[in-house]
Amino acid sequence: MSTRPSSSASTHRPRPSSSTARSPLEQLVYSLVPSLAPPRSYRGPIDARSGRSSVASSRPDSRAEVNDEAEKERKERVRELMEWCEEIMESRLPSSAPLSASTLPDTAKRILLQSTSRSASSQNTRGESSSSGSERAIKFGGIWNKLEKGRLLSSPLPHLQFLLSLSEFNPNNVPTKTPTSNSRNSQAVGSSSNRAMPPPPEPPTFSSSRSPLVDTGSNNIPSLNFDVKGKSKADVLKSWRTSKSQKPFPPHLLLRDTLYLLQGIDGRYVRFALRPPKEQNPYLTEKGRAGEGVGFPLGKDGSIPQREDEGEEGEIVGIEIVADQNKDGYISKPTQTMLMQLSEMGMLYKQVTDFINTRQAGEWKGGMIEQSLCHFLHHELSEYHRLLAVLESQMNQTSPTDTEQPAEGAGLTLTRLGLWTEEMKLKLKQMNLVVAEAKKVHGGALVSKIHKHTNHGDPLIRRFTDQILEEVSKPFFATLQRWIFSGDLHDPFNEFFVQLNPETISLRDGRISPAGDVGFEVGIDSAGGTDEAHRVWEKKYVFVKSMVPGFVSEEFGKKIFSTGRSLNFIRYSCGDSDWIETQAKLANAGRALKYSDLAGLERSIDDAYSIASQRLLEIFFDKFVLLDHLRALKSYLMLGAGDFTELLMEALAPRLSKPAISLYRHHLTSDLESAIRGSNAQFDDPDILRRLDARILEYSHGETGWDCFALEYKVEAPLNAVLDGKAMLDYDRLFNHLWRLKRVENALTSGWMRVTSGSRMYEKIPGLSNDWHHCRIVQSEMVHFLRNLQAFYQLEVIECSWQAFIDFTEKREGDLDALIAAHREYLGRVVRKVLLLSSRRDKEEILLDAVRDALDFILQFRDVTDDLYAWSLAEATRLDRERDAERGLYTLPTTDSPTLSSNQLSSIRQRIKTCSNSFQDRLISICHLAGSHTDLDVRFLAIRIAWNGHYSLRKGRNATTSSHVGDRDRGSTRSNRG
Repeated sequence: MSTRPSSSASTHRPRPSSSTARSPLEQLVYSLVPSLAPPRSYRGPIDARSGRSSVASSRPDSRAEVNDEAEKERKERVRELMEWCEEIMESRLPSSAPLSASTLPDTAKRILLQSTSRSASSQNTRGESSSSGSERAIKFGGIWNKLEKGRLLSSPLPHLQFLLSLSEFNPNNVPTKTPTSNSRNSQAVGSSSNRAMPPPPEPPTFSSSRSPLVDTGSNNIPSLNFDVKGKSKADVLKSWRTSKSQKPFPPHLLLRDTLYLLQGIDGRYVRFALRPPKEQNPYLTEKGRAGEGVGFPLGKDGSIPQREDEGEEGEIVGIEIVADQNKDGYISKPTQTMLMQLSEMGMLYKQVTDFINTRQAGEWKGGMIEQSLCHFLHHELSEYHRLLAVLESQMNQTSPTDTEQPAEGAGLTLTRLGLWTEEMKLKLKQMNLVVAEAKKVHGGALVSKIHKHTNHGDPLIRRFTDQILEEVSKPFFATLQRWIFSGDLHDPFNEFFVQLNPETISLRDGRISPAGDVGFEVGIDSAGGTDEAHRVWEKKYVFVKSMVPGFVSEEFGKKIFSTGRSLNFIRYSCGDSDWIETQAKLANAGRALKYSDLAGLERSIDDAYSIASQRLLEIFFDKFVLLDHLRALKSYLMLGAGDFTELLMEALAPRLSKPAISLYRHHLTSDLESAIRGSNAQFDDPDILRRLDARILEYSHGETGWDCFALEYKVEAPLNAVLDGKAMLDYDRLFNHLWRLKRVENALTSGWMRVTSGSRMYEKIPGLSNDWHHCRIVQSEMVHFLRNLQAFYQLEVIECSWQAFIDFTEKREGDLDALIAAHREYLGRVVRKVLLLSSRRDKEEILLDAVRDALDFILQFRDVTDDLYAWSLAEATRLDRERDAERGLYTLPTTDSPTLSSNQLSSIRQRIKTCSNSFQDRLISICHLAGSHTDLDVRFLAIRIAWNGHYSLRKGRNATTSSHVGDRDRGSTRSNRG
């Protein structure tokens, strides 16, 4: 190994200038690292013996020694950097500048043509046959043409560039030989340095730091005092640190602390870092910025993003290394990262155990699903404890004094610890996610949240989530099985998606007790009165959509809801608990419901839904004869039984014509019984007839019996589940309208008979022939209107709607909700068409009001015709008395005068004209409103009423007359002004 020039020789040389004494590498180092440049205050030469400059020698000794040491450290650093630059330049790294696409194949051919001499020597050494460079170039050309024309490689140029950079024929890849590379020891050290590239050892000392680096060969790299052949970079780095007196931290101590961390316990040298108060955050201090603590969500710079879900004070956020690395040993950054990753399991374990301890405390009332979750977590943590015991036994196989890696397959290391706990770490993460969800929701919502994790892409997580659901959903399926097979709701913690309605909570003996599990027996509500069955059916239980698990669709959940309600209604409202008990025993004899058998769950629920619904419909149609009650309502309240209606109208007419205050209910009841005995209603079921009753509505002063009479049909549980209060109110509205129409019809019929007979008897009275003829014409219009209206009501509305409802009931499909919906649709259609309701809310009854006005005008016209008939009779009597003198008969003188009689006739004629005109105007309005109605059947009614266009012509004539009258009034106004 060549030696540097001695310091004494260098002192006899003339002092060169700074520009000639520095080598190019030294100038490069100074330009890249300006802090290593010599200070400007440095002027004098360095003394070879003392190592001090002439300027520094004149200063005090203490300050000169400090400057000397700083100058020496600077020059040593400069020398190290220069040696690293020499190693980089002497390395075999090819040029990184790629050749262009056009010159790259030509360059490869040229290299192959010039590679004859080098390849021949190397092939002779290996005993291979040599080939000329021209042959290689020809072969390369053929291969390159195939690559360019073919489709084997989309872009062959990068591949050629890569192969060319690795080729032994490339002159750039030949190692550079330095003049001082004759030493074998120097070559070995240099090659190992190129492989491992460890930090250089301490440089040798020189007698003079002013000596320029003239010889920059590989002999400038000092040799290492340990063997690096066959070792990895980590081993070489460890050996180098050992040689520098930086011993590693004992691995058995780290393993021991790691096992403590896995159990959520602080170790001796590594412990958990807790979230400090915001005003005492150590990561915002100098210690935190130095990186001595490694935290999961916190950074070295101390920047903590403000989040809404930020944890509470004292929460584990990472680990903190408290070991004195200068004394106990050095812990590398990769080891710290591995410790941080392993300690995450301890954090997860601690969070899970805290959740279990909180939920299993005596004062906590979380629910059965949370208890089942805690039981599963406790079982999984037992497996985790078993794993830790196995790991501790493996750790004990490693000698505490052994600082090297244990033999293959024996002992425990941090890497093996991470590999062996990887699966458990995934499970702990999943358990922690479930625990986080359990803190927010409960019951069926928690089951739904857990079910969402079954769509995970990792098969391990998916299987583990299925295991969690299998255990957690057991209380849910137990409640479900009892609900769909017995109709009882056993849910003390409100975890099921079917819950008792809070409105049904009853007050008994001063205590609040839910009535959900005992039902409303015999329709008795909490207040002690008779409760309607529809309230039991519709409001006893509520469907909570948020509690439906994810594996149960909303439609399927409503089917479950209906199944349990049907069984509960059969048990408590229909009094058929024996059938329920039998079905429950048969269902419980089969297999239990569970999460792993969702297909069997769907089949079981479909069967239970079908059986419960069919049984409930059979009870309504067969046991409680619902259709017979609906036919009775149609016959009596919708006036479908004509003979009964006529007899009832005939019996009640004298009483109802009196003031309402003079009516008595027992009189009305006796007339009702007379009508029943005189008609075919006497052959109906006595249970139906006893439900009919006459009642008097609230009335005001001046009203007659026609305004306050109503026919009542009484129903009780469970029939009022279908015939609820709203339905019976609609039946009352229909009866009121149809009864009024029937009254007008009877009045018009009796008036028509009187007008027909009277016109024949009194047409010979002077001046009355036209009046009776006019009355007959107006009555014909009224009869036409009433007959079309009644035919529309009875035939096209009531009968057609009834037939559609009967078709539905014959199918026996759906549940009680479907039956209630079908009856409401039937009744709603009848009410909407009979009452001629409009779809506009502000004008819903505008057409009905017009019809009522027309009916009132018919009654007024009938009264006028009665007055005309009475006047005709009086006038005929007066005329007969006047003729008695001519016939020689003597009669008592009368006070009737022709003038008074004429005035009475004029008044009657004016009333007839007013009533007829008002009726026709209302009829025109009815045809107009019905013709523009949204219902097609109502529009057809308008066509039948005005089938010949008479009312449309009359409407146009009235409009023309009103315009002429208006013009005449305006003309008279102008003349008056003039």
